[in-house]
Amino acid sequence: MNKDQDNIYAIYAIYGVAGIQLAASVIAGLIFGNYLDKQLHIHPILTIIGLVLGFVGGFYNLFKIIN
Repeated sequence: MNKDQDNIYAIYAIYGVAGIQLAASVIAGLIFGNYLDKQLHIHPILTIIGLVLGFVGGFYNLFKIIN
């Protein structure tokens, strides 16, 4: 492999990790919000809040990684 190919693979790896972190943040917020809703019997309020917080946190991490 030459240096250019290594560089391309490194870039793919960074963007792959960013995508996985975005998805993981959203899923974690959804699961945590759903769990709290079931415990407090106020479904779907905290699920929606957890989902929104997951998106916000995920996009924050995405922009941090890309920049």
